Amino acid sequence: MIITEREGICPALRKYYSRLARFMIALVEIPENAIILEAGCGDGALTCHLLSLLPDHVVVGYDLFSGVYEESLSALTGAVSQMRVIRGDVRTMSLHTESVDLVISNELLCDLSRNDTQVTLNEFYRILRKGGTFIHGCLSPYPETRAQELVLLADSYSADPLFDHEWFSPPADELAGMVHSAGFRQISVTYFSDSLKFTGDAAFCHLEEWVLKPEFFEKYSSEVRARGIEYPMEQVIHCCK
Repeated sequence: MIITEREGICPALRKYYSRLARFMIALVEIPENAIILEAGCGDGALTCHLLSLLPDHVVVGYDLFSGVYEESLSALTGAVSQMRVIRGDVRTMSLHTESVDLVISNELLCDLSRNDTQVTLNEFYRILRKGGTFIHGCLSPYPETRAQELVLLADSYSADPLFDHEWFSPPADELAGMVHSAGFRQISVTYFSDSLKFTGDAAFCHLEEWVLKPEFFEKYSSEVRARGIEYPMEQVIHCCK
């Protein structure tokens, strides 16, 4: 998809996350009457699509709801009445051991340091029932085009990071090793390659939503105008307990 006008941003993102949700759910087996945890649910960009795909399951959203996501909690609970939302830190989760059938997350681990990523993966392993599944998606840290590289550069100029920024996202091979260290098995990585590119006013409007330092625009505005910005491929890792 190529978005050229700011009015097209929200519809394009809804379509992108709808396709991503279907892609992720198709990779895993979900038992009947499952309890599903979406870790780092944020404003519910993926949540609403998960709920439509999983109407017979209990879905729990879990997030800090701090920083740029402070207003997301009320927006999410107001829009998604059939979902339970818990405010908490994924590194120290207030959930019982072996109480969840599926943990799903997207663009969560990129906000954490390497050490905190391992701590979080250990927590996911703890709360999952035996035979449960963990699936996580994040944009690849390896850009294929300059438009994709501009997305990584923009991320490095974030003015309001939730935590100390250590990486754009964990490389798939490194993440697979961390997942294995947590105890998971049957580890696979699959790529969601749907393209999402923003050009012209849409590119600048979308970047403004990311709360960037002004230095980014001073340095890269001409390139953004010439090339646009494009999401890298989404790397999706899935594994079992």
